[in-house]
Amino acid sequence: MKKSDFGVIAVLYLVGIAFLVMTLKLPTGAMRYPLFLTVVFLALVSIYLIQQVLHYIKTREIVDDLKQKFQDFQAVQFFGVCAFCVIYLILIQKLGYYLSSVLFMLGCMLFLRVKPLFVVLSTAILMGIIYGVFTVFLKVPLPVGLIFG
Repeated sequence: MKKSDFGVIAVLYLVGIAFLVMTLKLPTGAMRYPLFLTVVFLALVSIYLIQQVLHYIKTREIVDDLKQKFQDFQAVQFFGVCAFCVIYLILIQKLGYYLSSVLFMLGCMLFLRVKPLFVVLSTAILMGIIYGVFTVFLKVPLPVGLIFG
């Protein structure tokens, strides 16, 4: 078992439980699919935990891999993208999903120094796919925000 596994498993359980709590607040009909995905996610995390515990029981060894894992850690990029995510979540409520998503993708990719051609292409293609799947095909209403709502 590796020391990094402790953190990974803990974060994955926290994410899974957060999604479970949010899913249980949905109406019964809308709850089925997200609940299924969340249960599968938590089951897979549990399988990973069991594998790691069994490996530890077999070897009785915990490897300190944290220095190796964080050797090339780039704090500015990590915390910058985290800040973009927080701003994105706030902007969805104000500007709506589509405009916020475009701004988020453009901002993050430019911040990470992706070539402008790829920034524009990937943003346009992904937003086209999201529009086609959610708005046209599934007819799922996405947040329009306070300004446009």
